[in-house]
Amino acid sequence: MLEVLPEVDRILVLGDIVGYGPDPNAVIERLRSVHARGVRGNHDQAMLDPGLLELFNPHAAAAARWTQGVMTPQSLRYLNGLPLTGRIGRHRVVHGSPRDPIWEYILDDLQALEILLTLGRRFCFFGHTHLPRIFTEEGEQVPEVGVSIPLPASALVNPGSVGQPRDGNPDASFAVVDLGASTVRFGRVPYDISTTQAKIRDAGLPEIEAARLALGR
Repeated sequence: MLEVLPEVDRILVLGDIVGYGPDPNAVIERLRSVHARGVRGNHDQAMLDPGLLELFNPHAAAAARWTQGVMTPQSLRYLNGLPLTGRIGRHRVVHGSPRDPIWEYILDDLQALEILLTLGRRFCFFGHTHLPRIFTEEGEQVPEVGVSIPLPASALVNPGSVGQPRDGNPDASFAVVDLGASTVRFGRVPYDISTTQAKIRDAGLPEIEAARLALGR
């Protein structure tokens, strides 16, 4: 995905860096190599506090336990150094939501409106749901790929997921934001899903983690 990005000032990662795939340490090293800035997601937090796995469904918990078993000390230090929230100027960066950075899923208009009224005139970039979305005071928007979308003064923006899309499209999802122009453009990139599925199965991770990649679910 990084190869198709236009020139950008910085790369932001909105959490859940590890916990699903077969190469957690390699993913962290790649992010470090491009000086990506990140925040901690619930799966990242579970690497540091294994007791949280009681809150996960059985498949997610099994994948997280496998991940714990292969994480290097360097990777754990990286996750421990991630903040729960971040800022880009006046704008916010979280995994879940501004009021609950780790766990809250932003999924509906009313919930989003409550957050926006507290957020004020700024953007918040979030993840967690794995769904590319924009929420404004006008409601929810499913963004069109490749189109520059103007943002109002207050907006919640989810770029979707690179490794675990959940919107029915298996291609990796990302977004490029122009803060000066207050616009966002969403992108999708196909990748070698079959190779990733094979690595997941060879590692002994839950079968669902491999099968869902082809479905984007």
